[in-house]
Amino acid sequence: MFGLVAGRRAPMVECTSPRPGADTMNRFAFAGALCALAACSGDRSPDFVTRSDDLSAAKVVDVSRDQTSQNETPLAINPTDPNNLITGANDWNHNDGCAVNASFDGGKTWTPTLPSGFVPGLTKYTNDPSVPGTGIYDAAGDPYVAFGPDGTAYFACQAFNFTPPFEIALYVSRSSNGGRTWQTGLPGDRPTQVSVWNGNGKSKGSNGQFPDHESMFIDVSAKSPYQGSIYIAWVQFNGNSSHSPVNVAVSRDGAATFSTPRQVTSGTVRNNQDARIVGAPDGTLYLTFDNGAQGGKGSAMYASTSADGGASWSTPQQLGTFVNPVCTFPPYCFNLSGGPFRSGGSYPAPGYDPVRDRLDVIYADIDGQYAQVYFTSASAKDLTRWTAPIAIAPAAGDRFQAEMSVAPNGRIDVSFYDRSYSANALVDMTYATSNDGGLSWTSHRVSSKGFDPSQWGVPSGTGFRPFIGDYNGMISTASSAAIAWTGVAPPQPFNLEIDFASVTPRP
Repeated sequence: MFGLVAGRRAPMVECTSPRPGADTMNRFAFAGALCALAACSGDRSPDFVTRSDDLSAAKVVDVSRDQTSQNETPLAINPTDPNNLITGANDWNHNDGCAVNASFDGGKTWTPTLPSGFVPGLTKYTNDPSVPGTGIYDAAGDPYVAFGPDGTAYFACQAFNFTPPFEIALYVSRSSNGGRTWQTGLPGDRPTQVSVWNGNGKSKGSNGQFPDHESMFIDVSAKSPYQGSIYIAWVQFNGNSSHSPVNVAVSRDGAATFSTPRQVTSGTVRNNQDARIVGAPDGTLYLTFDNGAQGGKGSAMYASTSADGGASWSTPQQLGTFVNPVCTFPPYCFNLSGGPFRSGGSYPAPGYDPVRDRLDVIYADIDGQYAQVYFTSASAKDLTRWTAPIAIAPAAGDRFQAEMSVAPNGRIDVSFYDRSYSANALVDMTYATSNDGGLSWTSHRVSSKGFDPSQWGVPSGTGFRPFIGDYNGMISTASSAAIAWTGVAPPQPFNLEIDFASVTPRP
């Protein structure tokens, strides 16, 4: 029997100002982030059991099922077929590329990672050394996945070269069969380039100029005048300076073409990261990101809106500040206990609640002995008034790298890495849920076994780099939630795996 942590009820009071006080720390060198990127189903884990009145029994499925590392695991569900899921990953089977797995039975089984699990048309190779790739780049990463309203699957990925002039660009590939196959990369069937700038090196990678942490949102609402629109958000690092504006590009033709990127941030709102978009049924868009307003690692969080399908964006509104953001990017920063490792740490994850018409945001922060995951919310009509942040089902252990999705019935689902089951030593995956708009929470252990992320990682130029990815994946339906995250399997230390679980919370 795994330990269950009950949620703590806390009042939600709307505030006119964010939580005060933000310790700052040196922002990691984003030029190094580009170099860092260079550096049939089987169930690995047994069923886990919780109280049947709280959560259905779930099984952790090893999606990737190979002998090499994957991390960064976005997740998407087909609106025309809820049994069809796709996940992506950085895949180190043969150098580094964007991997994809698809399921057609609700996550019980997945298409194999080997021998043909790479998205074609990006890298010069596949994850089969005997089969050359159809792309022109040395590596690819930062995967993101989504489905359109007609069931077309889309995969966003950045690709780059290690040699001068260090070309780098964002691409989107399409699949018309639920993720079984993707655009081939051959002439006439290549992924679409999203970042098309030239002249100032922004798409060239030189001096650390590169896009990072792209995300993708597709409007599937039948009530929206922009149904089917594809939105790609990212930050664009400019040389070795701290300026990294948030950009959004839009496609209205199924990713055949994309608009010129629209810059959302300007002025003092600089040093940004982790831009994400969610949408309301009427097509209104909400974008959140973190920002080092004082020069620190994500010392503040902002939100912006668009009422015209991404053609224009409101001036970003600060929604809160961090007390001490989780910074896990060694050797530049690491402020958790134990051996150092790289992960996503703190970033805002947004969700739109269609029942209450609210924008919800979660994030990790250190405001006491341990890092916890906090929840705040605002009326979608007024992003100047946010509720006082509350810790989600707090426990004696660090929680970080949190993801959120909101079900059509207003149930809020959250997942995060959690060290509270092992005296703050090992990382597990926890699922938390709220049926009352975030007033109260229950949480449950999903993983059956924890691991030490400082002892697992990916191949690198120095031999080994402990890196469990910068984000995970989560989706919600009216009856269940699903999570994709980075787990482990033998052989150690180079076999990070894509783990998946579907949970059915109590109504």
